[in-house]
Amino acid sequence: MRKKVLLIAFVLVALVAMSASANTFGIGGAFSIDALGGLPSNAMLSVKFPQTPVLWGIGAQLNQDTFNLAMTADWWLYTQNLVGFVNLYVGPGLYLSLPDRIEFGGRVPIGLNAYPIPVLELFLEIAPTLLFFSNQGIQIPSFGLQGAFGFRFWFNV
Repeated sequence: MRKKVLLIAFVLVALVAMSASANTFGIGGAFSIDALGGLPSNAMLSVKFPQTPVLWGIGAQLNQDTFNLAMTADWWLYTQNLVGFVNLYVGPGLYLSLPDRIEFGGRVPIGLNAYPIPVLELFLEIAPTLLFFSNQGIQIPSFGLQGAFGFRFWFNV
């Protein structure tokens, strides 16, 4: 079972790496706001490539009793500058968590991001969710909420 999990994790990381074809990319961290339902993982690596509208999140929870991998993939379908360096984004996405807590569902992240300096992005988002499948089987309709905050640094390579 652990070999399958590690293989899935490797494939997900490879997919993220292969999607990077531009010279500028953002990388940072996303952290769970548990009062809003949290993320599939308490902390996630956040990666955004500007040539695609997909924002990737990859996380893992490891301790003596738990091993869980998590992934989010969001498409910023709508973005709008609100004022100055503060922007709004909304779009459809997916989330996955496995193997200890198996969950697969859709999400709609609604967030604010700000660029106080050109190389630093700060964000805050909530994401209503619809659980498609879990340990108990098909769960439609099962609604929830995820919340996160974080940062990304932008680099030119």
